[in-house]
Amino acid sequence: MKAVLRSFLIASLGAAALGLPAAASATPASTSFKIVGYEYAFTSTLGSFAGKGVGDAGDSAAWNANVKHDRLGSVPTYVNGGSFAMTSRSAGGAIDAVTGTLSYHGGTIATLKRGANCTNQQYRVTATLEDVLTTTSLGGSGELAVTLTHFRVRLFGRCVIYKARVAGTVSFTY
Repeated sequence: MKAVLRSFLIASLGAAALGLPAAASATPASTSFKIVGYEYAFTSTLGSFAGKGVGDAGDSAAWNANVKHDRLGSVPTYVNGGSFAMTSRSAGGAIDAVTGTLSYHGGTIATLKRGANCTNQQYRVTATLEDVLTTTSLGGSGELAVTLTHFRVRLFGRCVIYKARVAGTVSFTY
């Protein structure tokens, strides 16, 4: 319950950041969103991301995700839980918030590019969302599928990640 409240708070802050009015409506017009974002915090087993998106019905969105996972490089690397929260605004101005929980072992992180010689690394992140809620619905589901890119540079003889970007889709059944 605490995670759901935190997710709704994050979604509400996203709406405020977009300068959206506070009115609520029915479920979002879009069921699928193209999303782009950046990692703002991480440990070896948790990544936190935020960004923006555009829905298949023209909705604009601000989102936040926390992805719990096995250490990168584990075979397989499972998604072990986490949360997803999004605020959307339809082309007609209707506002909604969507939250969901990432299922335990409901996804994986697959290495696409290892990043030999300190080049950029890429991973495919997939996750199943459960307990998807909007301001007017509950019990939905969803899928998250993004490519994570670690941008790296050699600095003082060490390979350092200086930025991490995700791009892909999130889709929902409300």
